[in-house]
Parts: sequence; structure tokens; C-alpha cells
Amino acid sequence: MKHISLQYHKFGIKHKISTTLPERWTELTSEQLIAVAKNHTIGISEMVLLATMLGVKQNIAEKLTDFQRYSIAVELEFLQDFKPLYSFTIRTIKGLSAPRPRLEGMSFGQFIYVDTYHEIAVTTDDNSQLDKFIACLYLPENKPFDEKLIQDRADYVALFIRPEEKTAISLNYRLVKEWLCSQYPLLFQIPVAEPVEAVEAVEPSRGSNWVKVYESLVGDDIVNQDKYAALPVHSVFRFLTTKIKENARR
Repeated sequence: MKHISLQYHKFGIKHKISTTLPERWTELTSEQLIAVAKNHTIGISEMVLLATMLGVKQNIAEKLTDFQRYSIAVELEFLQDFKPLYSFTIRTIKGLSAPRPRLEGMSFGQFIYVDTYHEIAVTTDDNSQLDKFIACLYLPENKPFDEKLIQDRADYVALFIRPEEKTAISLNYRLVKEWLCSQYPLLFQIPVAEPVEAVEAVEPSRGSNWVKVYESLVGDDIVNQDKYAALPVHSVFRFLTTKIKENARR
């Protein structure tokens, strides 16, 4: 976090304000992330964005000189670079809670739905899929993920969460996905629609079809398929990474 000292004149009187400016994604507040998300999609005025990032009123941001605005814009260039982020900035929203940092506690089954709906939402610009993505990612306090309740929870998201908040959550998940790619580079560099045994024959990709991976894990063990879905997501990722390494050595 960079400390900023702003000076401006009002009615001929010199005023000075001390504030801070985020220097990385981890330092953004919920309000700032939402402003960034809006700027990425529909665009907002430079003054609104500057005021939000500085944590000052818009009329104060409007008093900044061109040089001051330029200097601040340079400091905010990190917003154009999607760096790995392992936690969610918006921790709670309308009675719903984000996953714990590093997706701790998330099951593989929940991740399948989260990642699949997110990919569909961003590639089709389908708001209903975005609602389902958030409904799978953000859960009611102390309530487990339940695929049977996805539509009901998505209806709640559609009614009570604003579009810019949904976009901010989607943007945040993109950063979390970057973190997952950095943690499991072998797994996320292959098209997971392919059988794990065929790793040597595939080209690098970040596409995903986690249902195929799930089916390959379950195999003929249909009776215990729910147990596979309930496995911690990181346990499955570590298992798949080990399998990829083993196949690469053959």
C-alpha cells in the first residue's frame, strides 16, 4: 500500500489529505474491486475510479492536476495484469459467504460446478450462467454445497446481487484460477477433457471439462461416486498431478 499526500485549494485555502493507494490486487477493498470490475465492463469515469481507489470524495479527485492523475494511473497499472490471488476480496454478500482462502474446504464436486458455470458465463456472456456460478461459489452461512439447490440459489443471486458485484466476483475468480494454475501447472496446462493416461499426446491448454475428469476418477465405482465428489479439491488435484508425472516417465 502506497501512502499518498494530496494537496488542493478550496476558497483560497490550502488543504492536505493523507490517504493510501493499493499497489497490488491483494490490497483492494470490496468497493475498489467492484469499481475495477465496472471499469472493465461498462466503463466508469476517470474521476469515479480515482476517487474510489484513493478513498476520497469525487469532488476532491476532480481537483487533481493532470500530472497527479497521470502519476496515480501509473501506480494502478497492476490492474491490467492478472496476477495470482488465492483469496476472495468480497468475503460476504447478501448472506452468502465466499470460500476460504486457497479454496480450503471446497469439495471437488463443488469446484466442478463453479469452474464449469464460470467458463460458460464468460464465453457466452450468459447472465443466468453467471448467477449459477456465484450460487455454487458463495454459499449460505454454515450451509454445504448442494447441486439440487443450484437453481434456487441462483434465483436468489439474480434478485439480490447487483450486476457490478457479480462481475467483481467473476473477476476475482479469474485471479484465483491464475493462482490454481501456478500451483498445479501440469494439471492446468492440459485439456482435462482428455483421459489422464493420455497426457503425453495432448497440447497445452487451459480449457476445462471437469465432468470428464470426474467420470474417469469414478470409473466403474458408481456406488461410491458421491464420495469422489466429496473429496477435497486439492486432494484430487494432487492425485491428478502425481498421475501426470507418472505417465510422463513411462
